[in-house]
Amino acid sequence: MNTTAMKRYNGLREFWAALANPHLWALLAWYDIRQRYRRSILGPFWVTLSTGIMIGTMGLLWSELFKNDITSFLPFFAIGNVLWTFYASQINEACTGFTQFETTIKQIRFPMGVYLLRILVRNLIILAHNCVIIVIVIALLGPSLTWYALLAIPGLFLGTVAMLAISMIVSVFCTRFRDMPMIVSNVIMVLFYLTPIIWRPEALGNKYHWVADYNPFAHLVEIVRAPIINAQFPGESWIWSLATTFVLLVAGIALQGRFRDRIAYWL
Repeated sequence: MNTTAMKRYNGLREFWAALANPHLWALLAWYDIRQRYRRSILGPFWVTLSTGIMIGTMGLLWSELFKNDITSFLPFFAIGNVLWTFYASQINEACTGFTQFETTIKQIRFPMGVYLLRILVRNLIILAHNCVIIVIVIALLGPSLTWYALLAIPGLFLGTVAMLAISMIVSVFCTRFRDMPMIVSNVIMVLFYLTPIIWRPEALGNKYHWVADYNPFAHLVEIVRAPIINAQFPGESWIWSLATTFVLLVAGIALQGRFRDRIAYWL
């Protein structure tokens, strides 16, 4: 087995070793949440409350600015915003996925994926709290849910895997190059405006519809949102999301395998 193949194998082995230790990353993620909201009355629901106020306020404003019916726009915006908050938080926190655990990495030999899974579960817990907003908006404004809404669950699972794959990539580059977190943060901010969250894809017209068509994040949002508000299976978005996740996962595993032994020296 040549050196390149061996490093890829090491990356895959490292990835599975991390997944096989949920008692590490799941419990540590829960500990992080408890520590973050220690002595707080509402705990993580403070994030939910602030997010809900923002969605309600901006949803009303943008529906008026874009001349959209509030009963159709607010569920569209609420689901998209809650998902984007999860995606953006995971990627931004993954930029310091190794540097924030520098002391532990230098003292204890854990699979590197454990630290990224810890961040992922932490953000999934916050997402679970923020889903209360979606439930309230759907209950108040509709639409009526059908069995298609259950397709949002595998869609969210695929989006979660994609975020883990991106985390594996950015964590390596951001550890090696300390300017990268700022670059990633700015790219994420730009992508927010290029992703159909505060605007609908049909508003682009035929000339600029490619902005949504070739945006992987638009499809990762759509595979969760479309089953809920449109009661349909977004086949094209699923193809895009599967292909994107596969490519990112292969690249992430390869990078982790290649640079795993160097990360401690970069810290």
